[in-house]
Amino acid sequence: MYQDSYDAIVIGGGHAGCEAALAISRLCLRTLMLNLNIDNTALMPCNPSIGGPAKGHLVREVSALGGEQARAADASTLMIRWLNTSKGAAVRALRAQCDPFMYSRYYRKLLTSAPNLDIHQDEAVSILTEGGKVSGVMTRHGSCYSARAVVICGGVYMAGRVFMGEISFPSGPMGQQNSERLADSLADLGIETGKMRTDTTPRLNIHTIDFSRAGMKPQLSEPEPLCFDLWGHGKVYESDYACWFSRTTEETYSILARNISRSPLVTGNVSANGPRYCPSIEDKYIRFPDHITHPIVFEPVSPSNDEVYVQNFSTSLPYDVQAEMVRSLPGCEHAKIIRPGYGIEYTYILPSQLKHSLELRSIPGLFCAGQVNGTSGYEEAAAQGLLAGINAAMYAKGEEPLTLGRDEGYLGVLVDDLTTKSTDEPYRMLTGRCEHRLLLRWDNAAHRLSRYGRKAGLIDDSRWAFLEDRFSREDEEIARLKSAKISPSAEAESLCAEYDAEILSETMTVAGYMTHRGVTYELAERLSPSPLNLTREEKSHVETELRYTGYLERENRVAARMKNLDGARIPDDFDYDSVKGLRAESLQKLKRYRPESLGHALRISGVTPVDVQLISVILARDERRKNDDRG
Repeated sequence: MYQDSYDAIVIGGGHAGCEAALAISRLCLRTLMLNLNIDNTALMPCNPSIGGPAKGHLVREVSALGGEQARAADASTLMIRWLNTSKGAAVRALRAQCDPFMYSRYYRKLLTSAPNLDIHQDEAVSILTEGGKVSGVMTRHGSCYSARAVVICGGVYMAGRVFMGEISFPSGPMGQQNSERLADSLADLGIETGKMRTDTTPRLNIHTIDFSRAGMKPQLSEPEPLCFDLWGHGKVYESDYACWFSRTTEETYSILARNISRSPLVTGNVSANGPRYCPSIEDKYIRFPDHITHPIVFEPVSPSNDEVYVQNFSTSLPYDVQAEMVRSLPGCEHAKIIRPGYGIEYTYILPSQLKHSLELRSIPGLFCAGQVNGTSGYEEAAAQGLLAGINAAMYAKGEEPLTLGRDEGYLGVLVDDLTTKSTDEPYRMLTGRCEHRLLLRWDNAAHRLSRYGRKAGLIDDSRWAFLEDRFSREDEEIARLKSAKISPSAEAESLCAEYDAEILSETMTVAGYMTHRGVTYELAERLSPSPLNLTREEKSHVETELRYTGYLERENRVAARMKNLDGARIPDDFDYDSVKGLRAESLQKLKRYRPESLGHALRISGVTPVDVQLISVILARDERRKNDDRG
């Protein structure tokens, strides 16, 4: 028999739920995970991949905070590549094709063996409260579990409804059971909710596709050992796995033109907004009618099954239209659909109701993470789940929550965007959303965030010692390069020409020379050999820190100014009506969003710097009065 009292309960077993449950249980709190179907733990119902620009940064940040997604990806990788290698260091990131069955198995093994964690297959139907705070969960089986903290990670299952042309029916993703009653419970508690939509692509039988067709280009793994995990060793992957690049055809366009009226997006059966940055094929037809063809990627799902995911080809058109469209693709003249594509509409919580800790402002102890907050993607979900899990544990212990600034992590940007701006369409993390992206690189995730994971208790002594040794070696090499000097010579000129770098024209420090055009750490090391045997990642970090030193110093100054505003806290009970001179729009939004700081207030759309200045005057006056009273 399961006990009926826990420190924390996690609702949902997706990417957010897994990270939340593991984090809480590892912090020595009694934890219960409620999962609709344990067999589908950490399910990948869409693209079987992890990472990419911004998303890969999030995976690395999860690793730096002591989470598991990076290791789950490494344990299931089939093919891995660097993206944006021709661009600056700020936007480079890894992306891996993963075996979804191995990925799920990795998480399930951790969850079932985790101390302090019970897993139960049941549906949460009601959030229980007492005295205005969360007090537990009631389930479909009639069980009532009490808890000091609850984390909702309901994904797209809450009131999920699948659409395929004129047909629709209640369902979760991939034909799974949905959750109907939990959304009603949230509404009863006064929590504002909305509807969103996402789509997925038909899965094809790999044996019915001709990959030898002209125009289909394979993409293989990088030839170097790579991994997501900060403590991983990397691996070179076999070349027998490939993704295949292709395009839709004019015939595909003609089929869409003839059948677009049958799409639920056109008939009005679905009114919720879908993902802007991953639109369905009919979305593309409607929004970009002059684009006759579109790029697609054939992505084999797993060596253990025969399915192929067609990236950029999601749809909610009727099955007969899907079959016709598939046959119009290059190499797919005889292709067979194993699973049809569909659109799914679901309930989400308006994230403007959340604090930066991901706790609902109206119900202390109730946290939300993942797609239930209006985001899309496995990476966004896992990062939120980890943060919500840490903070649920902190709440249960009576300790201060962990919150991240926009200059500290992509996770900080994500949470700030959600809580400050909210969203009415699936939010996807992009490098362009981050104003300090040069500070938030792949190579420095550990430097930015590992101290938080260590303080929370998710990074043990051996892993922390590993990071300390790495930081020490990098600092030592940077200091050496700042003091070591090099002078022009025939040998130096020859090396500069070999690397197509700016010719060394005067004596200077190696660090100073590394700010010049084309100068890499590899060239610098040949000009001034290092006594340290740095790893590839350590070299990359040293190079970036020195090559972009001027830009980094400027970014740090800008970030410091904003941090001062973020450090100016606004009390939860602050009376905005007492601030004379606030614009009507500002007053309305400030009262609705209840910003946690002056910086938070400044980022709310419609709130001006003048409004923030007026609030700061009141805060300063109140602080002086408090000090006078103490005196």
